[in-house]
Amino acid sequence: MFVALASVHISHLTAVSPDQTNLGILIQENKENLDFINTCVSNLAPLQAEEKPGTPEGPKNFDFDYFKMIKSANQTDFNGNLWYLQGNYSFAFRQLRGAQGELKDIFEKVLIKYIEDTKTLLETAAPSIIRSNDEIAKSLLRYGFRDLRVGEDHLTIGQNASPYQYRYKLKLYGEGISNLRRAKRFAILAMIYSKTPIDEKAEYQYKNMDEAKEAKSEEKQRGYDKVREALIIMIENKKLDRMVKTPGNPDARPLDLLEQHDDNYGIITSRRLDLLHEANLMIKETEAAKRESTPEPPKFDKQ
Repeated sequence: MFVALASVHISHLTAVSPDQTNLGILIQENKENLDFINTCVSNLAPLQAEEKPGTPEGPKNFDFDYFKMIKSANQTDFNGNLWYLQGNYSFAFRQLRGAQGELKDIFEKVLIKYIEDTKTLLETAAPSIIRSNDEIAKSLLRYGFRDLRVGEDHLTIGQNASPYQYRYKLKLYGEGISNLRRAKRFAILAMIYSKTPIDEKAEYQYKNMDEAKEAKSEEKQRGYDKVREALIIMIENKKLDRMVKTPGNPDARPLDLLEQHDDNYGIITSRRLDLLHEANLMIKETEAAKRESTPEPPKFDKQ
């Protein structure tokens, strides 16, 4: 009986030990999550100083939380990759798992900000649309609020999950961010449609409203260009304000509709740094060994 129990216990330990295959999956997931969240944090970062032709490039500003967080996660992930290539899977797992936890924190912070920004766009668009008889604009707005609720639900579920379920939380938060981007697209479309003359509305109509939600990838760029052009025209004609203020919070930073449009399509907008690229330039190759090194023995004064 004792032998059988011991055998089961050893088998269980072997099954959960980090191996090359499991670490390879974790490495790929971390890479995908870094790439995905990079656009978000790059667009949420402060604007860089505008460059003037013929003048040298000024110093870059990295003194903000989003950069510090992605730089740390990127360094930890690099450390894990380095140990993995050296075949030290135990050290690699600790670093890669640590990077996963740091990414979870970034995803959660971004999701909270996206919920705030999505509410601002939808609540700004709502008053004039609700008072109008434009059923298409109302439908677009309704889809936007639906996706907002989904994003909020994903945040709540993730925050109430076990603290160390990093993969589960990352999946929830990533889906929440994607839903909120779609909600912001619906908000901007509703703004455009409500200000479009009746004879031009057919340009923005959908045979089925779900076509706006399930747009084919090959149509993505065309949709981006068409909406951006419509936004620019309406802003220039004073039909829409480019800067949208948060209702009830005059101290909040206004949202730029053109920048929001770029972010909705996963594009790093102008005058923003690619934070992951900048973090890669600051990688420290010796950091992996330092984090796993044995502490120096204590020194005692000679008596």
